[in-house]
Amino acid sequence: MKVIEKIREAAKEDRVIFSFEYFPPKTEDGVDNLFERMERMVAHNPAFGDITWGAGGSTADLTLDISNRMQNM
Repeated sequence: MKVIEKIREAAKEDRVIFSFEYFPPKTEDGVDNLFERMERMVAHNPAFGDITWGAGGSTADLTLDISNRMQNM
C-alpha cells in the first residue's frame, strides 16, 4: 500500500498515524545499531518509515539497503 493511501485511510477513520525517519549511519557499527533500533521500533506499528538521502547521493547505496530492509520488516 502506498503511503498516501495509508494517510487517506487513517483520515477517513479519524485515526492518528506516525512514522519514523532515519538517517544513514556513517559507520558499520552505526548500521548495525540502526537495524537493531528499527526492529524494536517496528513493534510500535508506524504507518511508514522514511530514509534521508545523503547530499549529492553520497549515501545512495546504503539508503536503498536500509529502505529494502525496512520494507521487509
